[in-house]
Amino acid sequence: MTSLITFLFGENLFAAKKKNKTPAENDKKVEVQQTNEQTSMPENNGTPEDGTSIRLPAANRTKLTYFYKIDSEIVKAVENGSPDSIRWAMTKIRKSESDYSENEKVLIYVAASLFETLYPSEKRTWEVFEVAEENAYTGAIKSAKNGIFDSSTGNEDFLLTILPTLVMFNSSLNDKEYLNCEDSILKALEQQPESVISNYIAGYYYLLEKNYALAEQYLEKAYGKYNKSREIVLAYSKTLLQNNNASYATEIMMPVLEKNPEDIQVLKQMAYVSFGQKNYSDAEEYVARVLQQTPNDLDFVLFRAKILVEKNDFVHAVSLLNMYSRQNDTSLEYLVLRARVQLDWSKNTTAATETIERALQLYPDSEEALLIATKISSATDSPVAGKYADELAEIILKNHPENKEVLVFALDGLLKRENWQEAYEISVKLLKNDSDSSEIIQRHVTVCLALGKKTEAFNVASKAYAKNPDDENITQSYIQAYVEQESRDDSLALINNLLTSCSPKMKSYLYYRRSFLQITEENTLADLRASLVAGPRNSDALFRLYEIYYEKDDFRKAQYYLRQVVAINPNDSTTRKLNEALTQLIQ
Repeated sequence: MTSLITFLFGENLFAAKKKNKTPAENDKKVEVQQTNEQTSMPENNGTPEDGTSIRLPAANRTKLTYFYKIDSEIVKAVENGSPDSIRWAMTKIRKSESDYSENEKVLIYVAASLFETLYPSEKRTWEVFEVAEENAYTGAIKSAKNGIFDSSTGNEDFLLTILPTLVMFNSSLNDKEYLNCEDSILKALEQQPESVISNYIAGYYYLLEKNYALAEQYLEKAYGKYNKSREIVLAYSKTLLQNNNASYATEIMMPVLEKNPEDIQVLKQMAYVSFGQKNYSDAEEYVARVLQQTPNDLDFVLFRAKILVEKNDFVHAVSLLNMYSRQNDTSLEYLVLRARVQLDWSKNTTAATETIERALQLYPDSEEALLIATKISSATDSPVAGKYADELAEIILKNHPENKEVLVFALDGLLKRENWQEAYEISVKLLKNDSDSSEIIQRHVTVCLALGKKTEAFNVASKAYAKNPDDENITQSYIQAYVEQESRDDSLALINNLLTSCSPKMKSYLYYRRSFLQITEENTLADLRASLVAGPRNSDALFRLYEIYYEKDDFRKAQYYLRQVVAINPNDSTTRKLNEALTQLIQ
């Protein structure tokens, strides 16, 4: 059979290429399967006069491709697909125009299309020639440019498998054509698992699909083989950011920024990764540089507002939000930011509730909107969009069962509603995952005591206090559990000992706690007044004074203290309702 093939195609078909290494081999030792070992040719008994492939009779069949006459190292370099390997291939194939065969012109056209589609920031340095006849390669490329996935190539070789997927890079791509790409991508990876373009295109596809784990897997490989491409680095950085690795995303972007200091896409990505690292000053600087070039970029006007909200610069954030709302007052991010400003700065929970309910009406599955709604409900003890904090949290927790922030919001909502058993279940879960958090320990001790689990409360609090005796939140929890577990005399002794040297905040708490241990009303009131001298905004002491005077039917004095509690905690619907009821009683 070998002699027959040699007779038909010449010695060069089987000659080993022992020339200089190609960039395909230098791109971190890329090992690409030879194209001319991949696909059998179409049935044809003619000769390869026009450069097209033929098929030998069944008894003498071998695997060749359309480009079998071209040096296999050149084809491999194009299939590898990094900018350097494509440039090398085009330098290697260069000759006088009249000397190019038709299949060489097609390969040059393919190389140019890969180069310009995948690496638009790179400059093409070779000429592209007219191709005499339409063929599967040029047809797939032209279809992709028109937003059509060409399914007629039959995956005859690696390039015919990968070329139709270039449709993904078409801005007018529709969903149907996009979904056709995955099968071809996976087949291309089977054929050339080490190719830069097969991994880059796979990573790009899964990035668009928001399958960030798979996207990172392929883009990491593409980046490892060729880390000088602006486009590969941008895609990889975006994936890393989505996978909560903003630090490495920033690191790989720095060389690209140095090379492209005014590139809009690079500056935007630098803004995003800086924000991801909570480096808000740098993020704002990059955003400003973007807006200098494109002042009407509404997305980045809104992004700047988001940065300012994180910096608690609400005055300037509101100005930008007002500017943005003139063009678009229904975007999800705008509504979420507006609600955050209303809640955290204006303390207007009514307005924040209305805004976030509008967001949930427009975007019912938005976890961002649900999170703000959960926070508002947790703070106000009121339903948002018809649901309380624990009910809203349950929706988010279906997809993120370990989300600490959401669990805390749910717990706080249950505490306000005195739903102790459900609160206990969440509290146990939080404590198991973060046994050193003073805030979680405080909540757990409160829940345990409400359920009569005094021993558990004391064990948790005493263990935390032994470990962190200087943490005031833990000390408060320890005292709270101690006075429920130990005798009055021992509790008084502990509190009096701590009063000798503590901060004003701690002193206010100790006097408040000691007031419960006093036997006479005179001593109780004295301790509560001492508590307010040390901490005038101690709402617990103020509320206890309200309770005492309310029980004595001294409603005006009771309201005097209750109004101060409302002023300190304006979002607490329970105290507001008590104040409204007391006002009606006095009238």
